[in-house]
Amino acid sequence: MSEHDPVHDDWERFRVLSSMTDHWDRPGWTPGRRSFHWFLTFDSAALRDLAATCQQQLRDLDCLDPVPADGLHLTVRRLAFTDEIDPATLTTVTRRVADRCRDLPAFGLRVGPLAGSSGAVRFTVTPWESLVRLRDAVDDVSAACGLPAARQRFRPHVGIAYCNRGTPAEPIIRRVAGLRDLPPAEVSVVDLRLVRLYRDGRTYQWDTATVVPLSP
Repeated sequence: MSEHDPVHDDWERFRVLSSMTDHWDRPGWTPGRRSFHWFLTFDSAALRDLAATCQQQLRDLDCLDPVPADGLHLTVRRLAFTDEIDPATLTTVTRRVADRCRDLPAFGLRVGPLAGSSGAVRFTVTPWESLVRLRDAVDDVSAACGLPAARQRFRPHVGIAYCNRGTPAEPIIRRVAGLRDLPPAEVSVVDLRLVRLYRDGRTYQWDTATVVPLSP
């Protein structure tokens, strides 16, 4: 994957939107259903503080549902709904991903500045090179195990608020523009996590199924 400048590109994609859509109106998410996802999570006070600062400035926009501090994450790939994958395949996928990750070194990321998509306000994440290698490893294992290809192109990001209805984008874009000068948070990535993701009202919750360490 090649991008001239992810920071510029993310902002240009966001700032030209005319409207936002309901993030929660997504296919397949019936009440009580869970989904396996590969996540990066961050033990970073700097990231939590940056997210909280931005959320505070967006708090009066009731079309946005803020992501709790313990819900900040980067989605590497959705694997499958839990009722769409059998235990043997899940075990094989997990083992093979762990084998691949032994050869992938831990790495650092910059989270920020703030941008968005049609359904969320989110931080751009850079650099992409290590993230793309990690995503490619997971994709290769998924394909080898007969699982469907990823539905969306990979654009690394960390969401801080999800849009809960269709609404004009301009007021949100204007507010986000005023927050883009905040310094990004530096975070470390030392493992990849397979989580069982579910919805609790208009928030995501998860429990961790597997922690896959990267090479020190």
